[in-house]
Amino acid sequence: MSPNLIFENSKSGELTCCFQGKYLHSKYNPKNEGEKFAANLQADFSPLCIFILEPALSYCAQFLKNRFPNAKICAIRYCKDFSQTDYLWDKVFYLEKQNIISLEEVLFNALGEELLISSLAFDWQPSKSVFPEESFEVWSSLKKAILKARDVIGTRAYFSKRWLKNSLIFAKNINYGFTLEKGDSPVIIAASGPSLKSSLPYLKKYRDSFFLIALSSAFMPLSKNGIQPDILISSDGGFWAKKHLAFPGNASKPFFALEAESAAPIKLLNENKIIPLCYDDGLERDFLDTISVPYMLSERNGTVAGTALCFAHSLTNGKIYLCGLDQCPSPSFQHTQPNALEIDNAKKDFRLSTAETRITKSRFNSAAVLEIYRQWFVSNSSRFSKRVFRLSDNLKYDFSLGEISEVNWEDFKKNETVHRESKKPEFIQRNEGIHGEERENLLLNKLREISKTQKFQNEVFPMDTILIKRELSEEKRLTLKSNLEEKTEKLLKDCAKLIFSSKNQAERNLK
Repeated sequence: MSPNLIFENSKSGELTCCFQGKYLHSKYNPKNEGEKFAANLQADFSPLCIFILEPALSYCAQFLKNRFPNAKICAIRYCKDFSQTDYLWDKVFYLEKQNIISLEEVLFNALGEELLISSLAFDWQPSKSVFPEESFEVWSSLKKAILKARDVIGTRAYFSKRWLKNSLIFAKNINYGFTLEKGDSPVIIAASGPSLKSSLPYLKKYRDSFFLIALSSAFMPLSKNGIQPDILISSDGGFWAKKHLAFPGNASKPFFALEAESAAPIKLLNENKIIPLCYDDGLERDFLDTISVPYMLSERNGTVAGTALCFAHSLTNGKIYLCGLDQCPSPSFQHTQPNALEIDNAKKDFRLSTAETRITKSRFNSAAVLEIYRQWFVSNSSRFSKRVFRLSDNLKYDFSLGEISEVNWEDFKKNETVHRESKKPEFIQRNEGIHGEERENLLLNKLREISKTQKFQNEVFPMDTILIKRELSEEKRLTLKSNLEEKTEKLLKDCAKLIFSSKNQAERNLK
């Protein structure tokens, strides 16, 4: 306990306290003070989450719960001297300056974008006057967390319908389904950061000693150097992701571990060996269950490298190495060459818009995105630290990945014989599910069924559902719900055209 903090009884008999002579609660009736505080808060929408910055002895907590029964009531602490009242809150966060995980990441990981984007925050004013620097730091962290939540919601709103359509295209067209049986060999995940280039000779030399998962953007440089991955993984739903899955010439094709929401060419789904991946909470899981196509669970996060790491963690009891995962801007190309997007973009270069200009712009634009990706690894590093390592040819990275250690190829070589004799994950062919018109009808019926659920609305129309929850006026809320129903009906018609082979079939089955 801080020696500057003094506890004493107030005139009403409840405990109060002061810090360096400044009272954090009323000397007369701190409970009444807490009630007035909760009653006087201004809210022009219905919040899903409320933060109080250092509420000290927490007299306001119960009054906040009474006033906002549908909100999660949270405290953000500057110190641990009031932890005896933490039980009064739904959630308590601490400003811990020594924590490698920033407060904004802690907030985002604990609450998610939907609660943060509909949150309100207030200072407990006596604490703000006593701890002005801490108050400023917490407000700064809250702003960053809410801005990140806004960006994530914006991304979901922009891509959600595309992800749904991708899932239906995937479910309709997948032909050759596989899963994997767990092994104990090392797994190397090849990302396409610039450092991958120096590791290519080692990947080729020791190729028989590990199971190799390549991010789709890393396939071209691996293939050019005669390195065949066991699996190529993709979870990106954007149309540009298909460019990494368009194989040049007679390139040998690996197994594909594809998240059902990802963008993939229909021909690839028809003709290649696919390991279907599904997020535990995703709609695509409903579709694949309906048509009896087996799949493996993956973990949703903002980067395909993160998805690949979680997937690798489920495939082996052995060590996992991250190769080419720089997570910082490069002064030259942002990816090891050749790269499908670079090849495509280079066609547009000319004298007044040079490659150097484009590459420089890409470096500056990628910094913020890479920081978000890096923070995911830092935030989750304690979960993976015991058997996940970043592997390179003695590279000094600009940024660490938290508790994930860095090793070089000499360390890997020391155990090569053991690695070579270990059991790699084994491919198992599964049944191909239901096909033809029966598959199409089942998919449409399942789509109709789940379109009426709150889960569907949250996932496909995130912004609309948030606005409905936030709205105070019942009349406006009904209008928003009506608009959402119209959007849903239009989307169902668009999806039916993807499911059925002809327009007439789609229209007939929608009636």
